[in-house]
Parts: sequence; C-alpha cells; structure tokens
Amino acid sequence: MNRLQTALAALLFVNSTAAAETSAWVETPGGDVRLVALPAAADGSVRAMLDIRLHDGWKTYWRNPGGSGIPPSITISGAELVSIGYPAPKRLGDDEAHYVGYDEPVQLPLRLDKAVGTAITATVFLGVCKDICIPVQAELTVDAASEPFANPLEETAIAGAEASLPRGAGDGFKPLSGRWAADGKSVTVRFEAPTEGPLPDVFLSASSSFEFGAATSVRREGDAFVSEVPVLHRPKVFDLEKNPILLTLRAGETSMESPLAID
Repeated sequence: MNRLQTALAALLFVNSTAAAETSAWVETPGGDVRLVALPAAADGSVRAMLDIRLHDGWKTYWRNPGGSGIPPSITISGAELVSIGYPAPKRLGDDEAHYVGYDEPVQLPLRLDKAVGTAITATVFLGVCKDICIPVQAELTVDAASEPFANPLEETAIAGAEASLPRGAGDGFKPLSGRWAADGKSVTVRFEAPTEGPLPDVFLSASSSFEFGAATSVRREGDAFVSEVPVLHRPKVFDLEKNPILLTLRAGETSMESPLAID
C-alpha cells in the first residue's frame, strides 16, 4: 500500500515486560500485539506465537506483501529464532494498490531454540493499515521459565496457531511445476487443487530479495490449474536449492504450502 511511504502517521514504540509466559498487550490505534511462549523444554526449544489482534477495518501484511507494504519483522533475544509461521493470506487492496496480508486477527507461530536464562524478548515491527498506514514497533518480553508447566490456555492458543498454518503438499493439492518467463518477469505455476469450491488464490514468496505481484486469474488446463505470477523484483544472484520459492495456495478454508521447483 503506497500510503505506507507517503502517510506515516506515527511510530509507536512500547516496551512490554511480563514475568509470565504471556506479555501484556501493546495497544496501538490499529491493533494490539503480544508475545505468548510456553516454558522452555529441556533441550532449550520453545514454542511461541506473536498474537496480532487487529481492530475492525485494519489490516496487516504477509511475509511477501506484494506490490507495496512491508513484511513483519521479528527479532528475538534470549533464544534463537528458528522459524516464523504464516497462515495463508488474502489478496487485499485494489488493482492500483495491491497487497497481500490479513484483515482479521492473526497469530504467527514461532519456533525458538537455545533459550538461555529466563527472559525472551521479541522486537517486532509491523505495518497496520486502514485509511493510513502506521508502522508499529514494540518490545515484548516473557519469562519462559517462570512456571514449570505450560498454562493450558496458552498451550491451546499456540496449538491453534500452529493448526492454522497451511498443510504440506499431498495428493490432489500440490505444486506441479514452475517456469520462468523468457524475460524473467513472471513465473507460470501449475498445480493440483480441489476441483470443487472456489478457485484457489495463488501466492509466491521467497527470501526478502524477491518480490512477487498479484497472480493472474487461475485457469484449468487439463487436470491442472495454471496461473502467472509477476516478478516485481528478482535478485541477480540467488540459490533456490538453499532458499526455495514457496507456493502458497488458498481454496476457501483449505490451504497448502510447499517449495516450488522452477525450470
């Protein structure tokens, strides 16, 4: 959303510390954020999540926001950030200001490792948008060793966040192939998806140096579905074996995510 570059209303920085496994909510005009973490396991691993409670009418971005916007940024101290999980997003905005993200509360599961000491702090930067966009920065701290056993409510919340993530590829819902256009400015994606219900939405994501636009309307070709995805920025040097492009598909309430092999 171009307003992010042109209408920055405020930069909100709040430090939220809690001697518990859930930080206090950091409240902002567009939404509230908190960090939830389960007690560290014996091997130092921690299951956690960033809980984003968007207010009515406000939106935030996916990891590849499309033609405009900024992806969430999460850095961790007190542990090592292994991965950030993202539920399948939605296409938002319009043709002139297309972006990809969420228009309702969303939870991002976090996998942490090598937790040391007791405190874990997440430094978070988000863009939340309505008529204007507000960059929100917050520090959220929890004590992942404050209790020997997981709080059932926190455990249920994190399990629900993990369950909301796209499933892996399987029979009837999987990528088939990807092919660069001759000029490198788009990728043609072929995939299998459920034949009943809404046509799938197609999203691509990769390292931060790639940027993808809005996929064209999905069409049937034989037993497969096909869509073209614009490549808004492609780095001169990249290694798809180490950092593959991910294909995310959303068909109604069902979603799938898997690396996409590209010729």
